Amino acid sequence: MKFAEALKIIEGGFMVNFEHAGDGFLRSDYFPDKHAGEKLIETESEAWELAKKFANNTFGRCVNIYVTKSDFVPVDNYREKMIINRLFNKQRVER
Repeated sequence: MKFAEALKIIEGGFMVNFEHAGDGFLRSDYFPDKHAGEKLIETESEAWELAKKFANNTFGRCVNIYVTKSDFVPVDNYREKMIINRLFNKQRVER
């Protein structure tokens, strides 16, 4: 087995990335915290579902919500699925 394949098995999973808004600056954040040893989300679809729930509960406070792989690279087509979640949008997620 190649080292890269082994790392993929060990570190596989997904995270939800977002930016805190409201203090005049956007500050990036994500969950679960891979570097703190938290278990990553197993599937991309589960990560998007958690992202939608998170968006609905943080409307206007957390914006630009999207899913990344364990290496912090956004999943394919993330731009089409990204949840903007800003006040000017005035719509909560209903996908």
